[in-house]
Amino acid sequence: MADWKKWALGDFTLKRLLKSIISIYVILLILAVSLGDFLIFPSPRPQYDDTLPHLKLLPPTEDSEAIAYYHLPAKPNMPTLLWSHGNAEDIGSIRPLLDILHNQGLGILTYDYPGYGLSPGNTSDRSCYQAIERAYQKLTDDLKVPPSSIIIVGQSVGSGPSCYIAEKQQTAGLILISPISSIYRVAFGFRPFPRDRFPNIDRIKHIHSPLMVIHGEADTIVTPDHGMALAAAHPGETQLEILHARGHNDIVGRDLDETNTYIALIRDFALLHATSSH
Repeated sequence: MADWKKWALGDFTLKRLLKSIISIYVILLILAVSLGDFLIFPSPRPQYDDTLPHLKLLPPTEDSEAIAYYHLPAKPNMPTLLWSHGNAEDIGSIRPLLDILHNQGLGILTYDYPGYGLSPGNTSDRSCYQAIERAYQKLTDDLKVPPSSIIIVGQSVGSGPSCYIAEKQQTAGLILISPISSIYRVAFGFRPFPRDRFPNIDRIKHIHSPLMVIHGEADTIVTPDHGMALAAAHPGETQLEILHARGHNDIVGRDLDETNTYIALIRDFALLHATSSH
């Protein structure tokens, strides 16, 4: 039996142990890089079709596929929210919430990442960045919404493209809902590999527009320490809202009073920071 073990496992040495550790790390690195997008973006079946009112398509370009977007114009002198949804949502599933916000006078532009809803293509962090760049350009260039009236909103994974565009472009403010500090930090608590996706904790240090972070106290999917870390690292005006007994998927609220509180946080922040510039 001892001979069999020696043949199968070999003699134990520190060099052999080190080689094994390196081999395991390399295998995990390859899996993290090659399968990361597949695991991060479990796109749901579309929750809408092309008959949805106010739904439009940004045409494809040389660098990106067509992008489905949903636009509701703001009332006069009211801000517009550029909204990036979570990884198990699409335009159809978040439309009821956005319609409520629009009824408060706010403008809305939300979009689907490539591979979500009616947006064709493959989802990755880079394709999400391209999508939000085109959505921002649509607002500013085509719809003539001034940057001083645009509030960037990102929920969960949507905090990634939101931090990306807020670092690159002028905006009136940034709202992060149940945000991640980075993908690897959600999975492992630290960065074990290169090519982390959505490194919000790095980008937030270069974003000077006002920030509000909303996080559920009972969130076990993206724990509140992610939102608190982003708030602490932000160099500008910061508002941190930890909502009692809310989790990741019920952050909006479980009854009308809780939902109204959530809506009021977003509306009041947008009105404070965007309309003051008119």
